[in-house]
Amino acid sequence: MMNIVLSRDTLNLVHQLQRMTGENVMLCYQCKKCTLGCPSAYRMRMKPHELMRAIQLGQEEEIYWSGTIWICLSCETCNTRCPQGINILRVIDGLRERSKEVNYYNPYPVIPAFHRIFLSLVERFGRIYELGLAVLINLRMLSPFKDMDMAYPMFIRGKMKPLPHRSQGVKELQQVMERIRKLEESKLEN
Repeated sequence: MMNIVLSRDTLNLVHQLQRMTGENVMLCYQCKKCTLGCPSAYRMRMKPHELMRAIQLGQEEEIYWSGTIWICLSCETCNTRCPQGINILRVIDGLRERSKEVNYYNPYPVIPAFHRIFLSLVERFGRIYELGLAVLINLRMLSPFKDMDMAYPMFIRGKMKPLPHRSQGVKELQQVMERIRKLEESKLEN
C-alpha cells in the first residue's frame, strides 16, 4: 500500500478552493459516481473524479492543462450523484475563477469567451439574443462568416430574430447581477 504525505503546499489549493466555494474536496473518496454520470466525461482528459484527486494532491498546473474545467457542461449531474454531497460544479466554477487570477493556460480559449458573451447578452436583454451570440463568437474566433449558410433557413423559419427582444424583468436581472458582482468583489477582498 502506498502512503501519500500531504504537505502544506499540497493542501494550499484545497484550502483556497474551500475558502472560495465552501466545498471540502478532501471528502471525496474516489467512488467515481460523478464520472459515471457525466455526459461530457468522454471528452475530458481528466475525468471529474480525477479532477477531485488532482485537487487533493495540489496538482493545479495539471488541472488547468487538462482543460476539464472548460469542458464541463455545468449540468450538475455530478452534484446529484456525489454520496458525500460535494458540489463539484461549485469547485469547477472556483477553479475557473482562480484560473483568471493565476493566469494559467486554457487549451479551449473560446469557451470562457462564449461564457462571458452569453452572460453579457443575457444581462443586457434579459434573455439570450442568438444572432448576437453567433456574430460575437464568430468575430472573437476571427471567422465572421462561419455558419452563414445556416442563418437564412433559421430566419425563414423564425428560429432566429434579426433584432434582440428585451424581457420585462431585465432591470431586476441587472440589479441581481450587480449584487452578485459586489459580493464576489467583497469575497476577494477578504
